Amino acid sequence: MRRRGDYGSDYSGFTRGGSDRLTTIRLERRRWRGGDDRQVIGRYSQDYGAKHDFSSPITFGTIPCVSNLNVSERIRQAAEDGDVFAQFEVGVDFDLGTYGEQNFQKAAEYWAKAANQGHRSAEDNLLLQHVSGQVKTYQSEVVFTRFKNRAESGDRDAQNNLGLCFQFGYGTAQNYGEAAVWFRRSAEGGLATAQFNLGGLYYNGTGPKKDLAIAIEWYTRAAEQRHELALLQLGTIYQKGIGVEVNLERAAVLYLIAYKQGSVRAANHLGFMFRKGLGVAQDNSLAFQLYLESVNLPDTSCEIAQNLSYRGTANYWLGYMTENGLGTKRDLRAAKRWYVQGAACGQSNCIEAIARLSNAIPKRRTRKAVN
Repeated sequence: MRRRGDYGSDYSGFTRGGSDRLTTIRLERRRWRGGDDRQVIGRYSQDYGAKHDFSSPITFGTIPCVSNLNVSERIRQAAEDGDVFAQFEVGVDFDLGTYGEQNFQKAAEYWAKAANQGHRSAEDNLLLQHVSGQVKTYQSEVVFTRFKNRAESGDRDAQNNLGLCFQFGYGTAQNYGEAAVWFRRSAEGGLATAQFNLGGLYYNGTGPKKDLAIAIEWYTRAAEQRHELALLQLGTIYQKGIGVEVNLERAAVLYLIAYKQGSVRAANHLGFMFRKGLGVAQDNSLAFQLYLESVNLPDTSCEIAQNLSYRGTANYWLGYMTENGLGTKRDLRAAKRWYVQGAACGQSNCIEAIARLSNAIPKRRTRKAVN
């Protein structure tokens, strides 16, 4: 699997204010904390038209974890010894911040080593780092030409990435029409990311004429392959009734499938659904737990910077629910801590809440020293 570029819609901040934003999709890796079973809240059926019981948890599989295996260290040593698969994997780890912090330059170095040994996914990632502005080893025209040569030979990933170059004017003049052409070639070849990207063009009317029916068709095809952003976008479409009738039960199912993959955003959406009782039985306790997961889950394939807005929103609602005793014990000091974390993620409502609670929380009494 490769890291691929995603073009979003007005959902989840991908194109706010009418301006396009580039999201480079990372490997669809599930990165869990520890070896605990992954709990998914709710039961769902493949029959999307059926009513669903979301009242009790169901467990999906176990991911083994041997504490003394030292997986990352072993793979990193193999990379230093020249193993191409290990070099690619270490690049992924630096890209995602597995070693403590993200280091795009280090990721580029390891992907360049793997690419020099013929690892095509490593080359894709390295070139996409240039498109997203993370590194600047090659001239933009060189990146464009590499994608173009591979795209013309039928490489689906390169076709999608060439579409991104045309969409954002990287190494060539910006041309939404050409972007749509290359997204379509890749999408018709079955690449879920290209299907999502093409759906975004039709959803926003950039390049092709705005057509929600066609957009939903492509989003659906991508969601059928469990593409995280497509699942979330389609869930939002059914939740809000954008071009379709409102179907809150289906929206909840789509969010659950994305949540099952460890999606930060899906946990946030589900928290909202349970808090409001939309498509599921209203349950503040479950909502609180989901918001809590939303701030604690490792980032998945979506761009980490964009997930900050979701973490900020989750921190706000954790603070609000703690402040008002909804789904958890009322605790003004704990609520303020949640608001502070949300403010650090750029959540403006948290800043107002901090000011409000600063006056409401009684000051702690200090003991006088005894001589």
